[in-house]
Amino acid sequence: MTLVLTLCAAYVAYCLGTNPAGPITTPDSVRYLDAWPNYSLGYPIFLKLVGARGAIVVQPILFGAALAFLGSELVRVTRSAWLAIAVIIATIGLPQIREFHASILSESLFLSLLVTFLALAVRFTYSPAWQWMVLTALTAGLSGTVRRTGFALVPVMIVMVLLERRRLKGSRPVLFFVAALAPFLAIVGAEQAIAPLMHRGPTSSLMGRHLFAKAALIDAPAANPAEDAGAVQVALNRHLQHDYAPIRDFLASAPRDLRAVLSMYYETCLQGGCVDRSRELMPDLGEAGQTEALGNVAIARIARAPLAFLDVLSLNYVSLWTVDRLRHPDRAERLTAFIAAHRPMPFERLAFSLEPDQALAFQPSPPIRYAQWAVTLLAIWTALLAGAALIGIAMPERVSPLLTMAALAALTSHACLLLTAATAAGFARFTLGIWPAIVMAALCGAWALVRREKSA
Repeated sequence: MTLVLTLCAAYVAYCLGTNPAGPITTPDSVRYLDAWPNYSLGYPIFLKLVGARGAIVVQPILFGAALAFLGSELVRVTRSAWLAIAVIIATIGLPQIREFHASILSESLFLSLLVTFLALAVRFTYSPAWQWMVLTALTAGLSGTVRRTGFALVPVMIVMVLLERRRLKGSRPVLFFVAALAPFLAIVGAEQAIAPLMHRGPTSSLMGRHLFAKAALIDAPAANPAEDAGAVQVALNRHLQHDYAPIRDFLASAPRDLRAVLSMYYETCLQGGCVDRSRELMPDLGEAGQTEALGNVAIARIARAPLAFLDVLSLNYVSLWTVDRLRHPDRAERLTAFIAAHRPMPFERLAFSLEPDQALAFQPSPPIRYAQWAVTLLAIWTALLAGAALIGIAMPERVSPLLTMAALAALTSHACLLLTAATAAGFARFTLGIWPAIVMAALCGAWALVRREKSA
């Protein structure tokens, strides 16, 4: 335990000692600092409390404390400091994690809450009391106010209860389901109630934009004019069916691995500049009204072509497990040649920031090939463990605590990534945002396998 706590304290000291003169910022940082009404409130409130400069001090401290909590719980259950240290080192070993702590982005705070959630899940595996489930649900609710990815933790809590239903202390499982759902809904509900007061007006979200982007990427039957609610909906459906059709035709002409890369550019653009023409149809509506209108027509289009939507989801899901997609040696040169052969591309100035006289070339990096092999194996191994969590529900006997921990961490990883793939583009940054769950699942699962072989 001393080794675990010392390692976490050393990491916090390293982060504080190497902090930049000021926080690292991106275009999203301003939106958090100004508490834009289409962003969830958890992180903007955190910034109001600690300030931008204070954030890069508090963020690594919170993360270090959460990591120490997880490490101590792993030692308590497994009696192995080396497993806990391996999970901690694998978590903090990525330099991008360090950058999150020095940035005005929601990733660091979400990572701290995720690690706390994992630690509480470990505690629940060996002490399945409803009080621990309440704390787990409160943590999940807070994570949902920081990043909507936290909503994926709800089914994980349900699985936690089902896996431990034979050992629940003093009550029927229904109490534990209430303990899992009620605190989560209370936290998220409080956020929704506070938001209009904080923004002094209607609130919004990014969901309508994101779904509209996905709807523009899928082929679907045309909307029935009789079902349209008004002129704006008619015009938006016409844009989806015709104005963005060149994008779909262009993507359909690309090999699937190249299509996964190109669709990232277009999905991002279709959340922003590429749909300016669609937003111009609604000059009298504010951000909330525009987002609602975009979301409504998008949901209707997705409902008309669910298989096409699942295809886009699968592309994004694979992209989340893709290492440096622009420099893979099997892809970079083919991607460069494909783009050069299809200029001008639809919306290329907006989607690729390209002028007619500019070229786009990607340089291959051979080491990326080996990194991709490792990440692919990681994806397969954690997917098998996530499947074990679901299979364990139907087993007549309790699964071993170590395997349960690994399976729950794996289920957390894949549930978060599936929700991300369904509601956002497949950027690797989102995978880094759940990295502790991935490494915990992989290492605990491998440890459980080794220990079982030794026992045999």
